[in-house]
Amino acid sequence: MVNKRFSNPWSVKYRIMKIAALFLILGINASLASSTYSQSATLSLKANNKTVQEIFSEIEKQSEYVFFYYDGILDVNRKVKLDITDQTVDIILNLLFTGTDNTYVIKDRQIFISKKKNTGLIGPLPLKAQDRSSFRGKVLDDLGEPLPGAAILVAGSTRGVTTDLDGSFELEVNKSDKLVISYLGMEDQEIVIGNQNDVVIRMKPKADELEEVTVVAYGKQKKTSVIGAISTITSEQLQVPVAKLSTSLAGQMAGIVAIQRTGEPGAGADFWIRGISSFGANNTPLILVDGIERSMDLVDPEDIATFSILKDATATALYGVRGANGIVLITTKRGREAKPAINARVEYGISNPTVTPKMANASQWMDYYNDITLQGNGQLAYQPVEYDKHVNHTDPDLYPNVDWWDTTFRNISNNIRANVNVSGGGKSVRYYVAGSFYSENGIFKPVKNPQYDPQVGYKKINFRANVDINVTRLTELSLSLSNQYEIKNRLGVAMESVYNNTLAVPSVAVVPVFSDGSLSRPIVGTNPYLDLNYTGYSADFWNNAQSLISLTQDFSFITPGLKGNAKFSWDARNESTLDKRKSPVTYDALGRDKEGNLILHQNRDGNDFLSLARSNRGAQTWNFETSLTYDQVFNDDHRVNGLFLFNIREYTNNFPTDYIAAFANRNIGIAGRAAYSFRDKYFAEFNFGYNGSENFAPGKRFGFFPSGALGYMISNEDFWKSLSSVISLLKIKGSYGEIGNDKIGGDRRFAYNTEMQYTGGWNFGRDQAKWIGGIATGHPGNPNVSWETAKKTDVGFELGLFHRIKLSADYFKEKREGIYIQQQSIPSVVGINVTQYVNLGKMQNQGIDMTLEYEQQVNDELYISGRGNFTFNRNKVLYDDKPSQQWPYLNDVGFPMDQHRGLVAIGLFESEKDIANSPTQTFGPVRPGDIKYRDIDGNGIIDSNDRVPMGYTTIPEINYGFGVSLRWRRFDLSVFFQGATHVGRMIGGSQVYGSDGSILSLGNFYEEVAENRWTEWNPDPNAKYPRMWMSAFDNNKQQSSYWWRDMSYIRLKNAEIGYSLPKELIQKIGLSTIRFYIQGVNLLTFSGFKLWDPELNTGTGGLYPQMRTAAIGMNVNF
Repeated sequence: MVNKRFSNPWSVKYRIMKIAALFLILGINASLASSTYSQSATLSLKANNKTVQEIFSEIEKQSEYVFFYYDGILDVNRKVKLDITDQTVDIILNLLFTGTDNTYVIKDRQIFISKKKNTGLIGPLPLKAQDRSSFRGKVLDDLGEPLPGAAILVAGSTRGVTTDLDGSFELEVNKSDKLVISYLGMEDQEIVIGNQNDVVIRMKPKADELEEVTVVAYGKQKKTSVIGAISTITSEQLQVPVAKLSTSLAGQMAGIVAIQRTGEPGAGADFWIRGISSFGANNTPLILVDGIERSMDLVDPEDIATFSILKDATATALYGVRGANGIVLITTKRGREAKPAINARVEYGISNPTVTPKMANASQWMDYYNDITLQGNGQLAYQPVEYDKHVNHTDPDLYPNVDWWDTTFRNISNNIRANVNVSGGGKSVRYYVAGSFYSENGIFKPVKNPQYDPQVGYKKINFRANVDINVTRLTELSLSLSNQYEIKNRLGVAMESVYNNTLAVPSVAVVPVFSDGSLSRPIVGTNPYLDLNYTGYSADFWNNAQSLISLTQDFSFITPGLKGNAKFSWDARNESTLDKRKSPVTYDALGRDKEGNLILHQNRDGNDFLSLARSNRGAQTWNFETSLTYDQVFNDDHRVNGLFLFNIREYTNNFPTDYIAAFANRNIGIAGRAAYSFRDKYFAEFNFGYNGSENFAPGKRFGFFPSGALGYMISNEDFWKSLSSVISLLKIKGSYGEIGNDKIGGDRRFAYNTEMQYTGGWNFGRDQAKWIGGIATGHPGNPNVSWETAKKTDVGFELGLFHRIKLSADYFKEKREGIYIQQQSIPSVVGINVTQYVNLGKMQNQGIDMTLEYEQQVNDELYISGRGNFTFNRNKVLYDDKPSQQWPYLNDVGFPMDQHRGLVAIGLFESEKDIANSPTQTFGPVRPGDIKYRDIDGNGIIDSNDRVPMGYTTIPEINYGFGVSLRWRRFDLSVFFQGATHVGRMIGGSQVYGSDGSILSLGNFYEEVAENRWTEWNPDPNAKYPRMWMSAFDNNKQQSSYWWRDMSYIRLKNAEIGYSLPKELIQKIGLSTIRFYIQGVNLLTFSGFKLWDPELNTGTGGLYPQMRTAAIGMNVNF
């Protein structure tokens, strides 16, 4: 394609503005002007016997238009005469092409020249073409819209055509021909003719090379040359109605382990990259937004341009001491040279719990209570008359029968999401401006209160503005501003407590409020209704202001391929909590007097006044970074890529709680990359980070972290051509490197210094029974303290089949050394009261992750794609300096971190004889119906030494996701499933045991427990739940295989169906697209565990539930 002005032919210098908002105004004004450019821009031409090429050059000189055409498609040497004054470009072109077989298409400032229909030959055809037949097709964009003016060229020849206005074309071809389809801003597509005809070709946008180029550490690389372990996802796949971005990651990408531990409004998710590799203080990945360390959950999904995770040493080495746990790279959208485009989305959703717990009703609970009192003293706690009054709701003040779930919770909550963004720009200024709003309410059902609103909820407002200015042809100035404001309304007591008590308080324990309006509260225990409505409220406020200015200079005038960049960011976070609490007067009922009046007893003093407390927190962070990059191809064979970078970061706590916290926290370092490829076949890359952290003593603060990788693109070899139609891509790769982690001591700073306690003291004498006050050692310092080191190995391959299927897989192994732990193997006779922290811990983590993708344009109406990913990782503690246990299986070494251990249950005792003939269990007296344990060590006694490793930990070893998307005509449908397995936990608490201590702590329990427990009238030795009790009885509460549960699950994580209105209809009202959709999140969950949602981080079920959401929405583009 000929393009006389593919690069910017002219430059305009803008003065660098001092006020950031002015950048935004300039950008918007510039692109608003471009929207009507073709209608308003006029030109004057006087040409006497000038060539068409000279006319094009004159138009380009007077305007911002650029011409695009292929060689041979028009006679550029044809001479013409024109005398035109103040006319638009379409009038000029109509005159210019009068009497020719050429036509044109104007797209903003780009003019495409082609042949008219049926005469659009790019090159001359021979008069005779043996074995040729007519081949037809249609070219569509990524949204299924026709692409007029696309070039269709027979590879290796000059024969070709351009597509009509409806995207269709027809061309004489041989069966052995290969067609190359190209269009500005789109990736070239190739198809082999064979026996095909009437094909539909869907083009993929380069989108600033989002597909062709992969975002890597401190830059971008051509996708084919990437040999690090990197997973990516599109922003569209993160568009779900949730408050925080982290909650939408589960199952989406190979290598991500994400768990949403609670469904509270505004809650995020815990996530790791390739699982957990250290039992030290920090396991979370480094998150970078536009290259700056920031929270992922502050980014609106609509603003995301690219989302990548860097997993192996090659991908993360550049970050040195901050990269051991993997990196999340997010880039936000920026403007492009185009007319203004407005995108708006509005969405409304309703939510309810994925699992609604079923608790024992009044009859079941009273049966249980009568059962255990009969065991204890032979008496019924609830006599028949009293029993019937509770069941029949007779006098609820004295004989309550409360459905606590219905009293405390409503059936559904709601959420609203809205977003609008404007993008566009011209040659000199481009912009992207966006604002969004999100709101969700909780499922609590508070009563109206004249003093305050106790409704739980979360609101977030986001603003973002990204502006790019071409100061000169080779200099670009970029400015990014963003702000996030969040509010979370909470109850006067912890939401977790109210939810837990709603499950745990028996329905017969207390009435929500007495009939005379007095507030009720039992003598022992609580009243969930009281906690919900009469304890005040709390509100949390967060405000995050973020700024980034970047200057990029092209140094191609020194040497081609050389660029420099400098960026500075300043972020400020302010947090505030407002607490308005009260403790009202409460009563319990003693009975009724002779007149039937309720006799109340005040059991707590209080008042209706709201106390007021406010706390503030905040911090500010600045980053400075400067870099040089080099990227050049020599002789079309050798590609050399390099990077050298310096950065410094400072974090300051604005509200320190002690003098140590008042010190700024700084990191400084340099990093480099050198990459080489030969003919896109052989790849080599070396990366390093040399970083410093003030957490360590002078002389120990800097570390060098190198990595290397090799790759081989076998499918680019000449000998592979015969296989390319089947195996279209085959690449193998491997890497090794050492990465650091300086977040080793939790919140402790300066671990090399000894901390003294001025209010401490010393124990001495026999059994250290004597005490004397004074200055004592708090935390002994360690001048040799250093960072954790992660030694990472990765080998993998990428495979493409039939140009439709893509498979990538990696095996990884990591050995983490120097984990910061407190010495525990020092004998007490040494006399050290507090032992030193040292870098002695070791841990190993290994596994595989893989991604499978498929896509096919079946015909011009149907497009189908599918994707799936799988991640398996298993860690193992290698050394933890803990004293050795009596039996090897009791040590943590050799087992996964946080491995469950418990007794092996072998059933329930059937009789007193069975108890007498069994080993002695040392957890209190046992009776028939109690859990029977195996004597592992064979000494005739069941104690803690009989505990063995069992099951999996609470973090799943296997995570996966898979889904399919369909597009048929104007309809689209997508479904995505996410699952986890090799995960489990111990369950317990009063909701399972019935009693968690004395008679006064009797709580409610799950209906399943009531229906499947061992009783004297149903003495089933295989009962799912053992005998229930009322005293502080420990035998049945021991962690054991009886209480371990498999928490594996698979859920329909997301489903969406949409419909787009016809373009010919909506363009009449000035719109580009309108799409309506229905979307669901967590719609179905399949799990063998039924008591509560298996993803919740609880062994009792007493956490705010995971939510199921259904939403309707509309997306409009102007």
